[in-house]
Amino acid sequence: MAACEGAGDPELGRLHTAQREYWEARRYQERLDIYPNLTLAEDCRDRYLGIAAEYSLAKVPRPIREPESTPVKLARVGAMAALGAAGLQREMGDDAAAIALLESSQRPDLPLGALVERKLRGALASNLRDEGRVVEAIAVHRGLLEPLGGDLEEGHAAYPDDELLALPGAMVRLAESLGDSVILAGTADFLAGFFARLQTHYGGTDAAYNGLLIWSELAMGLGRWNAAEAALLDLAERFPARDPWRADIQRARLLAERLGRDDEAEEILGRWAESGRGRASVVAGKERIRFLLNRNRYEEIEPELMRLKRAARRREDRAELLFLWGAFESRRGAWDQARLRWGEAAADAPFAPFGMESQLAVAMIWAEREQPRFSARALDRLFRACRRNTRHYPGSELASLSLALETRGDSLLGTLPASEEAVQELHDRRRPTR
Repeated sequence: MAACEGAGDPELGRLHTAQREYWEARRYQERLDIYPNLTLAEDCRDRYLGIAAEYSLAKVPRPIREPESTPVKLARVGAMAALGAAGLQREMGDDAAAIALLESSQRPDLPLGALVERKLRGALASNLRDEGRVVEAIAVHRGLLEPLGGDLEEGHAAYPDDELLALPGAMVRLAESLGDSVILAGTADFLAGFFARLQTHYGGTDAAYNGLLIWSELAMGLGRWNAAEAALLDLAERFPARDPWRADIQRARLLAERLGRDDEAEEILGRWAESGRGRASVVAGKERIRFLLNRNRYEEIEPELMRLKRAARRREDRAELLFLWGAFESRRGAWDQARLRWGEAAADAPFAPFGMESQLAVAMIWAEREQPRFSARALDRLFRACRRNTRHYPGSELASLSLALETRGDSLLGTLPASEEAVQELHDRRRPTR
């Protein structure tokens, strides 16, 4: 049937030919991946380049009246071939040719769609970044975000799906890598406008929710505290069915730590801590203890600790509560009580973040009290937990935290007297792992 259609419509026949040529080139590349050699790479690159030239964007007439017309589909095939050729050019060390080809394979008035256009721009931005042309790489990402409007459908390159919403973070990282405050501020201003348009055109949707989450985190990282606070407030108010307490508690932390609005922060934490709503109540309670600790309001902490002791069900929550309890006791100068609380946390959840933090705290207390043998024993338990986590969960957040705690433990170990037998033994065991 397709062959008959192609025979009757020359343009459709060209499309079938283009698609066949492209997939033949793809098969060549698959062979290249299995049997890499320069001759095959050059042959595959030239096949791609021939397809890209035959079905180039420049041949599509203006204006574009039908985004799914056969000439546009031909241009998509040409663009995908250009993408393949550029990848091979880059592997062969011809970065300048790859960049030039990718730049020539884009046309603002030609809607190639998310699959093709994002791949083209992503490859171009990556090449520009690696060549040190970071400002241009940022501009390429920006070009995908600028067309955002309310009339876009899924499949459009500027439609705000998860892939598109990952670009703002990439732009900020690129801007930060330059160390130029003017470029970073300009990027932040552009993104503020982008996320505002997102809320205007897609309010109440998953895209709006994800956009607020992303912008609140980016704004905090950029030091735009008021923008972050506004985004968190919108999250809590506009999406009441999506655990609004998470945004509220994060907002309370921001109000207290960055905006100096302690009364508002305390009201939010108190409301959720006393809500009796399971997890929300526990998390808010822990945050309220931190709030009170940081303001030396010790007389108000113990009732909250007792309430949370009854409410905390998860092992990780109990470990964190005991860690905070130990911090409370140490602030009051009750060192033995602090050590007992931290020791309980470390024994109950030895591989959890606050279990390991507690183990380090125990080691520090013993060191401060000039008991290096007991400090070394606590450090040994910490190191074992850290090694277990990095071995079992490589690349995870838990592994990163374990590595950081291990480094802090090594620093403490370096302060302990090597004349103590337990300390020397631990030094000897540590040497092969450093």
